[in-house]
Amino acid sequence: MSVPNAGFEVGLRSLRRLSSVAGFLMLLQGMLLVGILSSTADRVLVPVSVDFPGDTGERVELLPVDVGLAVVVLCVLVAAARLGAVIPAGFTRLSGRLRSNDHAARWTEFAFTSSITVFLVAQLNGISDIGALVAIYALTSGMTLFSVLQERTTVRSGHPLLPLAFGAAVGIVPWGVIAFHQVGAGVVGEGPSVIVRVITLAMLAAAFAFAVTQWRDSRSALRGTHGVGGERMHVVLSVVQASLFAWLVVLGVVLPAGPG
Repeated sequence: MSVPNAGFEVGLRSLRRLSSVAGFLMLLQGMLLVGILSSTADRVLVPVSVDFPGDTGERVELLPVDVGLAVVVLCVLVAAARLGAVIPAGFTRLSGRLRSNDHAARWTEFAFTSSITVFLVAQLNGISDIGALVAIYALTSGMTLFSVLQERTTVRSGHPLLPLAFGAAVGIVPWGVIAFHQVGAGVVGEGPSVIVRVITLAMLAAAFAFAVTQWRDSRSALRGTHGVGGERMHVVLSVVQASLFAWLVVLGVVLPAGPG
């Protein structure tokens, strides 16, 4: 028993170093993106609107979302989550939870960052209705709640991964809505730009990678194996996803929309 314990402690120290590097990397990227965005006066604003019932069927724009600023906020959130796990109080709390196979910090971060990402991808694909956007955000967050339930379940026979399966079923719905809008826009007129299609596919691939990581982590937990491999993979994936999304949006959507 002493060897696994020693290995787990080594893994925790490695996780702390990785989180530190990831946090400062995301913070640096956030500052670079702010510098790039401040160099251009143009902004890409996507609307959040509502259609009121009645004879006129009036559509009212509630507020615009600055996608450039939004991806900066996303980077800062990931940086805060990573650096929060490095400071002494945060690391002590995280270590204690991981020893009990409790990944509350992971799910808290993922509930926000994944929901924001899918929300913005939906907006880039032309979805502006507040009802649809709120549902997309809520369903993505709800998917994370099933991951929390998976960790709390005591079922070891029959269908031990059932909560995770339900979460996958819920989490795929927003992507189905986005795909419907992409295909529909292409049928009735001009669909999303190539870069928006690339962003959508890249984020869908990242979502799939997160799902596979969680599935493997849950399988290991059912076998009584508690390590930090899944947590390390989550750190890497969260940094890659947020970085890729932010740079694709800024370089592929925001800057090309500027003058000239």
